[in-house]
Amino acid sequence: MLAAPRSGRAAAVHNRAVRSLEVETQAARLFVYEWGDVDAPAVLYWDGRGGTGLHANEIGPILAREFGFRVIAPDPPGHGRSAAVDPERLRPSALACITDVLFEALNVRRAAFMGFSWGARIACAFGARCPDRAAALVLVDGGYVDFVDLPDFDASAGLADRVEAARRGARAYANLDSYFADESRAIGRWNDALAEAHAAMMRESGGHVIPIATPEVIGAIHHANCVEPTAAVHAALRRSGVPILLITPADSADANDAAGRAGLDRFGQEVPQLETRTLPTDTHDLVSHLPDELARAIGAWLRPHMPA
Repeated sequence: MLAAPRSGRAAAVHNRAVRSLEVETQAARLFVYEWGDVDAPAVLYWDGRGGTGLHANEIGPILAREFGFRVIAPDPPGHGRSAAVDPERLRPSALACITDVLFEALNVRRAAFMGFSWGARIACAFGARCPDRAAALVLVDGGYVDFVDLPDFDASAGLADRVEAARRGARAYANLDSYFADESRAIGRWNDALAEAHAAMMRESGGHVIPIATPEVIGAIHHANCVEPTAAVHAALRRSGVPILLITPADSADANDAAGRAGLDRFGQEVPQLETRTLPTDTHDLVSHLPDELARAIGAWLRPHMPA
């Protein structure tokens, strides 16, 4: 049985109206951000690995204000303010089921699913598993390359190996300012909204600032892509006929290297309804780097595909 959503405090994110609430179901306890009218056509945003729903705090208001959408952006399990789940529930198929349950709790019948990076894999799983729920899929520089496509990837490693690799690769910062400096260099811009979104990913521990998503969560996500590669759902996506838009940076290394080119070609051949667009940058995090351009490109493409 689903528990009723519990409304959280009213909030404002730098003059951009946002609601926050906690949704408890038997599948997961998720913290959710929302922009727009609750009766408007819904767009679900799923962030990249380690990120939170608050990463949509620049694109969400544009999609709500200029295109009339309701934007729903959960913190994924084990991220931000959402509770962790066991590793099996971090598989794309399981997260697609959790999204389906979230829609039930929020009284959403159909929605567009927009996923950034790792979130694009979850979007593909949702479209394949719940095509009657998916009005359209928007993939923001993700979902076209699996780990097993990479030439130096060890496909034989297990979950414990991937957790240990995530632990070795985890970064700790002396304070938020040093973390923000790193992020601003990578993104190429910075403002209060970005600071708020990126702070939501981190916590203090032992005198350092570290990611909320633990090595156990990150390792489980990496392992899940090996067990359930996105390419495995291409046939189901083709049968579904769900419209799909993939947006990549025009000068992306992923899109231009051999694995990226092969992944894009395979996706287009196996899922003929896929449409592709590029934005003029080489930065992977399009959500942070070009929020206005990204939101308007997505909104214009989505408009004819959304339920009335």
